[in-house]
Amino acid sequence: MKPNLDNIAVGDGVTILLYSDSHAHTVIKVTKKTILMQRDIVKLLNGFDSGEPDALKFSPGGFAGNARGVQRYEYTRNEDGHIVKATLRKDGSIRVANSKAKVLLGRYEHYDFNF
Repeated sequence: MKPNLDNIAVGDGVTILLYSDSHAHTVIKVTKKTILMQRDIVKLLNGFDSGEPDALKFSPGGFAGNARGVQRYEYTRNEDGHIVKATLRKDGSIRVANSKAKVLLGRYEHYDFNF
């Protein structure tokens, strides 16, 4: 089967994987071999001092400390967000242009507080 971008549409959420962090984006344009994505506004709902029952926990140690818990985020479309181009590769993966950063379907944010 030939790789294609037929299952991605304008308005869909996508994620760019950057080492141990992930950044949420919204698709703003799709062609046969490329997509343009725009960075979303992302708000951490259960930060360390949020007062939420599932607030992240932090303790000193390791490289910069240890963060524990599952991060919960709220996503908002950002009309002024940074625009990133990704291309469809021969192996069927979608990667940020001129980069090895992988793009996944679905909107996910994750920040590795341990670095």
